[in-house]
Amino acid sequence: MQILKALDLSTDKVTGLIYSIPGMGKTTLLGMLPGKTLIIDVDKGTSVLRGAENVDIVRLSEDLHELPEVLKELQGKCEYANVCLDSLSELERSMLAYYGRIGNNNGVPDMGSYLRVDYRIIDWCRQFRALPCNIFFTAWETQEEIILTTGEKYSQARPMLRNKNTDNVCGLCDLVGQIVMNPKDGERYVRLEGTPNAIAKDRLQKRKYCKFDELL
Repeated sequence: MQILKALDLSTDKVTGLIYSIPGMGKTTLLGMLPGKTLIIDVDKGTSVLRGAENVDIVRLSEDLHELPEVLKELQGKCEYANVCLDSLSELERSMLAYYGRIGNNNGVPDMGSYLRVDYRIIDWCRQFRALPCNIFFTAWETQEEIILTTGEKYSQARPMLRNKNTDNVCGLCDLVGQIVMNPKDGERYVRLEGTPNAIAKDRLQKRKYCKFDELL
């Protein structure tokens, strides 16, 4: 058993999840990360990065067969400072659509398909997190109504994934950020402080907000 002293702990890589409504700049933020970056493009949104330096892109086909191939290659040799999966929301939906197409339920995924997707999403996230580089996932944003035992209701912004997957993925990440716009200056920021109205966290630096170029 290895016992580490807290004073000796260091952060040599980061795992993060960035989410927002469409058009707020999730993919643009990935292109601004320092160092060489690989973006695994699930939702075909990387056209916004045309001409970006130090960015390589893998666009997945509908059957997603390249994803385990890319992961296996990175596990053998990873020369990137950042590996990003854009986005988990579309990956989850694409997997369910694929299982529906190959199943026997008139194109609709059955309960077993949902269980397989839940398992594979979390397993892939854990395997990516084990790579020797920074890992970033993106997701779309959804609003969920929360009802307290007192009957009080409020809306919470959260990554658009099945509820169990949202909790599991956020738990695996050091950073969970929501992209928001400041109405005072019209600039976009990453919210990193969790509130009842938004899931967010920064377990490394305890920041409330940061600019895009200050995320790392």
